[in-house]
Amino acid sequence: MAKLLQRKVGIDGLNPEATGYVHKLRAARAGVDAALNQFEAGEVLPDAPPQVLSDKDVRTMIHRAGLRSPTPLRDMALIHVVLATGARPLEVARLEIADYLEPGGAVRACSVMRAAVSMNRKERPLFFRSAAAVKAIDSYLAFRLVQHGMVPEAEAPYRGFTPTDRLFLNDAGQPYVVQCQDVDGRTRFLCRQMLDTYRRIFKRINMHGLSAMTLRRTVAFRLDARGADEEQIGLILGITEKQAVRELLPRRPEIFELMTDLYTDVELPMSVPAGAMLDDRLPG
Repeated sequence: MAKLLQRKVGIDGLNPEATGYVHKLRAARAGVDAALNQFEAGEVLPDAPPQVLSDKDVRTMIHRAGLRSPTPLRDMALIHVVLATGARPLEVARLEIADYLEPGGAVRACSVMRAAVSMNRKERPLFFRSAAAVKAIDSYLAFRLVQHGMVPEAEAPYRGFTPTDRLFLNDAGQPYVVQCQDVDGRTRFLCRQMLDTYRRIFKRINMHGLSAMTLRRTVAFRLDARGADEEQIGLILGITEKQAVRELLPRRPEIFELMTDLYTDVELPMSVPAGAMLDDRLPG
């Protein structure tokens, strides 16, 4: 309830993150009571626009993940991989070493999101073309080798990994478990472990409203700013319906807004020179 009040009305003297702590709610009781009265009276705030991360937000998020996580290299890499590829948490859990590395150990800058990995079971492009993401994932993989008493070798196939090894491991050092469910006669897959991993990462980062969806929406916004069309954005994110893609993008102006003042006004001369009507005719 406190979170709803903070989102819809706002509670004076209480940060959004504090709504999960009973002692802080008690200390701000007057503000909570006032917010409740406003909510009951229908005095609610307009819905905030979807959150999109700035470059500063991204730097803050990754910096905090590195400082506050018991597995900093993995958790920073998990953030990077979504921002760099637009992949969903389930897809991240399914990625294998061979999806990221060539047999010789080089990064597959232009890879493939295999149908067996993709949420909608359809193959699509997968790009590892972010220098920051590659650096983060490489650091995490090197750490994993050291953990197992292995020395990273540039000449070893797949850098010493097995191509079918998972790209990311859970807290126990094991592959993330993917559950298979039957929903209305259709097979659905879910990875609660990966979802929980991201939730814990975002909770430690302590940035209001942050989620894997925020990261994917940020990817959509940045692709749109670079001139990508809806089909290209949907292809990267694995979304087939254009309306679902549009819901991730900035609001498009109405047609009357587009047609308002297409050009700027100019100052007209105070008087028309003699003969101008005859001499200053337009060509043709």
